Amino acid sequence: MPTDVQRLLEEYTDAYLAFYPTYASGMGLHQYDGQISDLSPSAITARVQALEEYESRLAALDRSRLSLQEELDLALVERSLRSEMFEWTELRDHERNPIVYNYLLDVTNYIKRNYAPLPERVRALTAHLEGIPELLRQARANLSGQRIPKPFVETGLDVYRGYVSFYEDALPATLADLRDRPLYDAFLRANQAAVTAVRDFLQWLEEDAAPKATDDFAIGERLYRRMLATGELLDLPLDKLLEIGEEELRRNMEALKKVVREIDPGGSPAAVIRQMSQEHPSEQTLIEDTRRMLDDLRAFLVERNIVTIPTEVRPLVEETPPFARWAFAMMDTAGPFEEVATESFYYVTPPEPTWSPEQKEEWLTKFDYYTLKNVSIHEAYPGHYVHFLHVKAAPSRPARIFTSYSFVEGWAHYTEEMMVEQGIDPSPQFRLAQILDALVRNVRYLAAIRMHTGEITVDQATRMFREHAFMEELPARKEAVRGTFDPGYLNYTLGKLMVRKLRADYQAEQGASFSLRKFHDTLLALGAPPFPLARKALLARSDGALL
Repeated sequence: MPTDVQRLLEEYTDAYLAFYPTYASGMGLHQYDGQISDLSPSAITARVQALEEYESRLAALDRSRLSLQEELDLALVERSLRSEMFEWTELRDHERNPIVYNYLLDVTNYIKRNYAPLPERVRALTAHLEGIPELLRQARANLSGQRIPKPFVETGLDVYRGYVSFYEDALPATLADLRDRPLYDAFLRANQAAVTAVRDFLQWLEEDAAPKATDDFAIGERLYRRMLATGELLDLPLDKLLEIGEEELRRNMEALKKVVREIDPGGSPAAVIRQMSQEHPSEQTLIEDTRRMLDDLRAFLVERNIVTIPTEVRPLVEETPPFARWAFAMMDTAGPFEEVATESFYYVTPPEPTWSPEQKEEWLTKFDYYTLKNVSIHEAYPGHYVHFLHVKAAPSRPARIFTSYSFVEGWAHYTEEMMVEQGIDPSPQFRLAQILDALVRNVRYLAAIRMHTGEITVDQATRMFREHAFMEELPARKEAVRGTFDPGYLNYTLGKLMVRKLRADYQAEQGASFSLRKFHDTLLALGAPPFPLARKALLARSDGALL
């Protein structure tokens, strides 16, 4: 019989999923298909009131006889509640950032996996599209009260133009073979209404929001610390975090200089990087080379006993669908509750057939074998894909639903250097690729804190990416702009550092009986909690230091 704690956790989780049905549907809970959150001011006010009531009820629970799993689940729910309260009542991004609404326009879940017969999925898709005009009216109402930061407008215009293109072209083409013509016609009507709504929203961004946009995007030191405290359960002065980040940047810069000298004693980093980028698959071999690479990575994990891989099922390496070609490689896992379409896809984006030979060659230089291997470690083995397999088997609903940014990205980023340490590829070129990716994350960490405390501008952050991560101007600026609306993107490096600290403390406790595989398995079995909760679960004793 469920305890009072278990009943309240179930009630809270059900209410959470009902308020965020698009997220629930993506997790494989298809009873939420076709639904969109109500984000009207009155609905948000009601949600905040509900969260306050849940907080009081959770605080009143008798915690004297909880199991470890109940303690963890309760802590996960309380952290979710407080983080969401912070977002609605303090950060208030829904009132200043048009980008936060964009994930609710993403309907690819209905077409990329065959979890139900196509007509059933198209009916849900149509219902979802029918809700988009009202959603965007709510977004405008929420955003109309203050000036929007310029980087948010700039990025929002790109994002929503992309949706117009997707709705007008890719989506109808994907469903053109649907035999039920009345159903297809109903979809087309809903789709056209969604296109019109997005165009109207774009017009408002261009003609109303853009002329009044402000340069002030920073959330400030107080809110930045609150973001980390509520989201990651981390409470450290930002000066201390900057000191830690500077040291990690120095460590990787020294490692880069050393490996560049090893490759070419007289060469510059830029020259060595250009040379490395020429070693890449051809347009014809890209997919098959990536498939073999994943097989090799998986075999290495098994041979070296690094982490348990819970299934023989492999991710399918395929060309990125036309509607998702904003990234050159990415992992798309099924939701942890998906029971039918459980396949995962590792998408790799080839050159477009219409490109010139020079354009194709420039694109393929992004796929040099060393960088592709490091990205595949992060995305697949043993990064996001292996993590997903463990999350799917997590022991409770809260452990599968409530995740932390620092754990999800920290684990994947940690695996990159860990695989170097374990000997996946002894070449200096591979070590260089791993360091370069780490430097991007190091600069994100420092730029995020400094931009949001007003210490540097977007232009200065762009220069940081150029100087310390060796990026070209356009990608460097995109990285800097991302930090304006994603202040938590320090969590790649932050999470990696917290995994390393936890591993060192766990190894010190275990002594001669330490097993790397056992550490990884025990950590991943938790789901993706904030690291203070992971430390509580893994360590017999802890001084509380996360870093």
